[in-house]
Amino acid sequence: MNLVLLQNYLDNTAFAVLFCTMLVYWCGALFPSLTTLPTLGTAGMAIANLCIATLLGARWLEAGYFPLSNLYESLFFLAWGITTIHLIAENLVVAA
Repeated sequence: MNLVLLQNYLDNTAFAVLFCTMLVYWCGALFPSLTTLPTLGTAGMAIANLCIATLLGARWLEAGYFPLSNLYESLFFLAWGITTIHLIAENLVVAA
């Protein structure tokens, strides 16, 4: 498969999953009685995190350097970092 096409699919998938995850978290805030929503939100965040990590890896393979050279790549790295921190923080809160 072409790496550029793979990056396009991963980019669009990560955006769609993060958008749906945002809606899930908003519904969870509006309707706290729905107990399955936090699990769906965490799963969506993990899927988006893996999509972004794979996207960064594909860009690394294609370009031959770690993808932080322009704004597009830097923002994807920032999104990956924020979703990682979100998942860690959410697991710390659940464990406490």
